[in-house]
Amino acid sequence: MREHAGDIAALQSGIRQRRPAPSGVRLWTADFDHVSLANFYRGRHAFLVLSGPSLLTHDLSKLSRRGILSMGVNNSWTVHRPTLWTCVDTPDRFVDVGWKDPGITKIVPVEHWNSRLRVALGEGRFRQSQFRVADMPGVLMYRRSDTFDHRSFLRADTISWGCATSATDSLGIKGKRSVMLAALGLLHYLGFRQVYLVGADFRMASDCKYAFDEHRSDQAIRHNNVLYESLDRRFHALLPEFAKAGFNVHNCCAESGLTAFPKIAFDEAVERASAECSKPVPTDGWYEPAKEKKR
Repeated sequence: MREHAGDIAALQSGIRQRRPAPSGVRLWTADFDHVSLANFYRGRHAFLVLSGPSLLTHDLSKLSRRGILSMGVNNSWTVHRPTLWTCVDTPDRFVDVGWKDPGITKIVPVEHWNSRLRVALGEGRFRQSQFRVADMPGVLMYRRSDTFDHRSFLRADTISWGCATSATDSLGIKGKRSVMLAALGLLHYLGFRQVYLVGADFRMASDCKYAFDEHRSDQAIRHNNVLYESLDRRFHALLPEFAKAGFNVHNCCAESGLTAFPKIAFDEAVERASAECSKPVPTDGWYEPAKEKKR
């Protein structure tokens, strides 16, 4: 062991040099073991799969290419099975099949640790499930906050999803919360630096609500459209902070009401994200001992 001490010390020194300033965000397993995933996906690309109707205009099978990782929110996982998923609302609002899927890593507010799921009985009827969030596979938990300050959004020790109804944010916006804010905060924490939005329509109408079936009252539709306007203002304010952090967000919805982020064609985003890993690879010789080149 002694002869390797110098190698180990050099390795530890290298790790310390590469590691950025520790993030204040913490994650826990369902057993409340602390997990640090800061920069776990250092410098990678990710697709953030939202719930707008334009989601159905893309060939989402392309998100299964090598090199591509996606994060879903809410019930968008009924349209596309993501690698990661997050929510902010109560867990019983989201289809239980996604919760039970061990292939999806679910990152949820710690407040929902003991919340029960729901089971659909058909014809719009539901019953409470015997299962809780903590019983589900692949669950990690984070602390969320009910405050929003665009200047500290990326550096806070909690994940912001907007402001409580009675609170005012750094831009003078009262209330307004969204899972999209939490998802972007988590993606930055995890180390992604190129994010492509799909399903970010930022417009809702009685005949154009989600990429999946869901009733919305006229009041709920009005509320969502006001929320979209507030989010767009927040994202415009966040742009300088994102730029300083090297965190780039692109919008794949050509007709989106979200104006803060540059547009990109879905197929181009897929090509960018998969470029490094989707090339054909010859397999012969990989099991042979590595040979050094002769000088």
